[in-house]
Amino acid sequence: MHGHAPRAASCSRERRRGIIQSGLGHWAANATENVTVSHGGALEYLAIVPILALLMIAHELGHFVVARRSGIVVEEFAIGFPPRLFSVVRGGVRYSLNLVPIGAYVRMLGEEDPRAPGSFAGQSKRVRAAVLVAGAAMNLIVAILAFTTAYATGWPQAISANIQIAGVTPGTPADVGGLQAGDVVRQVDGRDILALNEFRVETERHLGRPMELTVDRGGTPTTITVTPRTEWPEGQGPTGISLQLAGVVVAPVPHPPLQSLALGVQQALAVLVLPLGAVVMAIRGDLAVELLRPVGLPGMTQLAAGAASVGIETGWWFPVLTLTGAFSASLALVNLLPLPALDGGRLLFVFIEAIRGQRVPPEREGLIHLVGMAVLLSLMVLVSFNDVVSPLPDINWGTR
Repeated sequence: MHGHAPRAASCSRERRRGIIQSGLGHWAANATENVTVSHGGALEYLAIVPILALLMIAHELGHFVVARRSGIVVEEFAIGFPPRLFSVVRGGVRYSLNLVPIGAYVRMLGEEDPRAPGSFAGQSKRVRAAVLVAGAAMNLIVAILAFTTAYATGWPQAISANIQIAGVTPGTPADVGGLQAGDVVRQVDGRDILALNEFRVETERHLGRPMELTVDRGGTPTTITVTPRTEWPEGQGPTGISLQLAGVVVAPVPHPPLQSLALGVQQALAVLVLPLGAVVMAIRGDLAVELLRPVGLPGMTQLAAGAASVGIETGWWFPVLTLTGAFSASLALVNLLPLPALDGGRLLFVFIEAIRGQRVPPEREGLIHLVGMAVLLSLMVLVSFNDVVSPLPDINWGTR
């Protein structure tokens, strides 16, 4: 979130924290579906830099704004990590532009020393909690804006598809009527069928009554009459057929502004609950455990390169926008986990203070965060190593 007192220790801690933020944007690769392209050239591999810079700046800006409005003395707001390239002092705050572009940090007065006037540690529990949560809140806002823009400029949707008979069970109404695997359903009783759900609805409407199907069989229109059963064996359905989509055509479909915003909020929240749902599915055996793999900086770089390649080649920036939204929402979630060295870990100590009625000694809390930082850095190295030796599969973003 921010630098720590004493000042001599702030730079190294801020730098380590930025590495953690950039490396723990996991689960994001699982946040987009059905959406293969090459990884792109060297230029595309730099796409991760502005994406992470945006997320880090937004995160630290959240801390900065709430801290300033709460009367906390902010000593420095920096974009990037040292060495420093340029700085200017305005309103008692040093604004710095540093050489290493991935990251940002806020340095506040007395984070662990409540004796200094205007220090972070000297604020009430409510104020400290608000400052800690503000970074994740800003990342959630960025995620919503990214997803909203993606919906407004063109979210991929199947605009046409063929409803095809995948299989016919012998002795069922479909078999008796003459349906064959490979037939493409065009109409039911003269009504065009454009979606699987439409066919299911028509089937339910005709239970016990004949329905006339117009199918395309090898390019030839054929009319077949089938009478769906009112009772059927488990797994067969009323007609005894299995269906599939064939010849799906996907295209970007822009949405109205308010609908885009509503869908953007829904998508961002979906990324937040995705990890819990995925873990539950894995426990139930509905999801392969290997799909839960976290994604480190190399994996994020690979994903961003693929997304940028699509944007450069087609002018369609949905991949970059959705990936940015997924990374940002994931960053919000990860930073609120109750783990030492993260905002959630510091928030946990505020809650402990509220329950106990007294603070954990700053020296003890600092040691816990230091150990937590070492553990998280070690995990990051392992995750990044796995990304290198076992690269992520490309995301099929589709074509414009």
